[in-house]
Amino acid sequence: MTTPTIISDVQEIAAPSPRVTGGILYAPVGTTLPTTALGAPDAAFKTLGRVSVDGVDRTEDRGNTEINDWGGNLIAVLQDKFGITLKFKLLQVMNADVQKAAHGAANVTVTPATTSTGTEIKAKINAALLDTGAWIVDGFYMKMSMRLVVPYGRVTAVGPMKWVHRELVMYDLTLKPFP
Repeated sequence: MTTPTIISDVQEIAAPSPRVTGGILYAPVGTTLPTTALGAPDAAFKTLGRVSVDGVDRTEDRGNTEINDWGGNLIAVLQDKFGITLKFKLLQVMNADVQKAAHGAANVTVTPATTSTGTEIKAKINAALLDTGAWIVDGFYMKMSMRLVVPYGRVTAVGPMKWVHRELVMYDLTLKPFP
């Protein structure tokens, strides 16, 4: 009897979960970046709290043009562009760091709590470009550590925010990494 051939190895599959410290972290451009999936990131990285059950969508855009010969035969496919898009929904909307990621640091003012009022977070919503920063998506699955590092990226879209008593309010963010 011969040893069966392993067609797939279940140790190579993953369904990442966020770390207890948070799954998405943000820091100013120039912050020291992690070089492995293990270990604590630089202290300048701020966790953006809980992310919706949808997790993080990572999409590669490889726009291309098909080239045909005179007879109509496909003879080449040229790649016109390349880009990555990350989409995620941040749940902790009353967190100052989340507000800064969604509106820009210069547009967010935090007034500390007093004996008569709680902490006040004011966010201006305007047409200014949002901040470019360094981002980490940090996760694990069983004994595996998984980390996506974006050294230079900017939130380019903030999706609709629904205020309704049956759902949590969340920031639906689209992040575009740059080379």
